[in-house]
Amino acid sequence: MSSDVALGADLVVDTLAAEGVTHVFGLPGTTIMELIDALGRHADVRYLSTRHEQVAGFMADGLSRAGGPLGVCLASRGPGAANLAIAVQNAHDESIPMLALVGQVPQSINHRRSFEEMDVVSVFAPLCKWAVEITEAERIPELLQRAVRAAVTGRPGPVVVSLPLDVLQAPAEAAPGPRFRVHPPAPDPRGVAEAAALLAEAQRPALVVGGGATGDPEAVLALAEAAQAPVLSTWLRKNAVPNSHPAFLGALGYGAHDVSDRAVREADVIVALGCRFSEFTTKRWTLLPPSARLVHVDVDPAELGRVYPPTVGLVSDAAAAARALADALGPLADAAQSEQRGARRAQLRAEFDEVSAPVPAPEPGENAVSSAALTTVVRELAEREGVVLVQDVHTFGPWVARHVPVERPRSYYGSAGGAMAWGFPAAMGMALARPGERIVTLSGDGSFWMVAQDLETCVREDIDVVTVVVNNFSYGNTRDRQRFAHDGRYQGVFLGNPDFAEYARLLGGHGIRVTSDAELRPALEKALATPGPCIVDVVQDRMEGLPTGLTPPRAR
Repeated sequence: MSSDVALGADLVVDTLAAEGVTHVFGLPGTTIMELIDALGRHADVRYLSTRHEQVAGFMADGLSRAGGPLGVCLASRGPGAANLAIAVQNAHDESIPMLALVGQVPQSINHRRSFEEMDVVSVFAPLCKWAVEITEAERIPELLQRAVRAAVTGRPGPVVVSLPLDVLQAPAEAAPGPRFRVHPPAPDPRGVAEAAALLAEAQRPALVVGGGATGDPEAVLALAEAAQAPVLSTWLRKNAVPNSHPAFLGALGYGAHDVSDRAVREADVIVALGCRFSEFTTKRWTLLPPSARLVHVDVDPAELGRVYPPTVGLVSDAAAAARALADALGPLADAAQSEQRGARRAQLRAEFDEVSAPVPAPEPGENAVSSAALTTVVRELAEREGVVLVQDVHTFGPWVARHVPVERPRSYYGSAGGAMAWGFPAAMGMALARPGERIVTLSGDGSFWMVAQDLETCVREDIDVVTVVVNNFSYGNTRDRQRFAHDGRYQGVFLGNPDFAEYARLLGGHGIRVTSDAELRPALEKALATPGPCIVDVVQDRMEGLPTGLTPPRAR
């Protein structure tokens, strides 16, 4: 430090380091200059500047989501804070732990409509797990450590901390306290017994596995085998278990196969693990049959009964509950009934294998790539050791949902929060969390172009990611809705794009342009073999869209 007296800004960085934070992503601004200076003087916490605060937020999301330390993003007051809002809201919707630090005007001039003044706590409170303003430098360790614990405890989520400039500039003699984490709750034994009794009686059980249960596939599969039940993941959480396992019947939600939906519609007992019954997963809350008895497991008691009243509700870590239910089912098992369940599950799996197989590519076109051919190459990527697939919000998404199996744990991530442009910045954060692996993003041209300026950040910081831009020169999801719901009256959906490969080279990265099916595999091989950031510009016809037979859900 530059003096013997520590300032509030130094205390913030010391506290972050004490909590295991390794990276802070942000954009400089007046109210956070002391904080950036303190970060520059600290050996254990690295600060990376982005070209937009939204990117900083998504990078923090990706770092946390991929298993790294808690992701932290940083923005200055007013407009800078507002630019973080999309990333904060998306993390809140998807239960991703994240810490957002926001500079604030000095307390001596607040509530006077000072330059770029914003009531940070009021603005962000509905968008995050907790929002707090620290008004005394001495309380920085106490409240900042509490913010970190709030972000990672229970149902994870983003926490926003407002830091007035005078607090960051004030002398402070406090120090961070000991780091600790709260262990997740185990299920109540009486509730486990009730749930096991329901499962033992079931003829057509089904497991629905959400994001809260994706960290322990062995626990989920132990329960699936004990109950001889099929496993369905929620939308974009198909990495819950290895997709080749006989119990797996696909992901629910947009792009789901009919057989996947039918396994839930016909169920008489449903066990939902770490699942919040979102609109897409439940086909707008029409998928679960009213006659089914529900066992709902979630670490957050507020989730139980919020959408569907459960027959048995268990406040518990999902993996712990799955193991306890599997153990409790053992003594209750009936051999004949288990055989019947297993036969039904095998029949459903055979149907699933048939419909989820690769789609034959059409006759090759001269100047465009088919989604069917791209799907085949992406399937090969998903099988490759050391490759992590990141699925952005784009028209190609349902092809991945239907026809790209995922085997390896923590090798596939998708954003179910709906925020366009999440994929590329999140992949940058994931690359920092998992430096020994190759992160490959599948992004639409509309999403990528929203954050394309931060390819410069990727090059400057030498972040090793491959971004496949599925380039159909349109906002494809909206185009398809206009095609089916508005009689093909297209308004505001077709785009004029540059050569994204040339754009990547202009910024100092690598770029490969692909205009035919035959060029796909060599281009991806070259991108994976080339160190540093790379853009693979996959040029499609502007009407290339959804898999055959799939229509987008209507806006209602």
